[in-house]
Amino acid sequence: MKAKNPTKILLWAGIILMIGLLIVGCAKKPEPIVEPPGPTAAELEQARLDSIAQAEALVAAEREAAEKAAQEAAEAARLEAEQNAKASLQVIYFDFDRSNLRDDARQTAEFDAGVLQEYNGWNVLIEGHCDERGTDEYNLALGERRAVTVKDFFVNYGIDAPRISTVSYGEERPANPGHNKEAWEMNRRAVLVIR
Repeated sequence: MKAKNPTKILLWAGIILMIGLLIVGCAKKPEPIVEPPGPTAAELEQARLDSIAQAEALVAAEREAAEKAAQEAAEAARLEAEQNAKASLQVIYFDFDRSNLRDDARQTAEFDAGVLQEYNGWNVLIEGHCDERGTDEYNLALGERRAVTVKDFFVNYGIDAPRISTVSYGEERPANPGHNKEAWEMNRRAVLVIR
């Protein structure tokens, strides 16, 4: 076998080393990292203006929601007050076979007229009622006289006449179906119905 020449081995080792260095030295150098430029002054100003506009829109939306809630609460309170006022209207009672207002009935009518004056958008039906004594025809006429008496009182109090209508039910709709003095006293009445 032939001995290898150390010079040749060294020569080949040097050549391989040189080629390796050339390859490594010629490798593409990484490009330096260039950071993108920051926002311009105009972009920063626009971002600031956008932020202000969003904040103002949020405040406006909150204000609108608060106003709407306040309006709804006020409307609910108004409706409740109106319902309470309707419920506060009182029945006006009459003496037997009478259609004139006695003193306590006049006070009741004054109270009712005050409520009607406060709620001037209401129209009212005054129902005249009687107890069971007397004929149907007589009681219908007496119930009408009672309703008209209350209407006249309201008109004199300052309530517009076109807001008021009357009807007589005579003895047809008793408040108390009994057949005694207490029942009859409850049935001789004028009742206000808001429409």
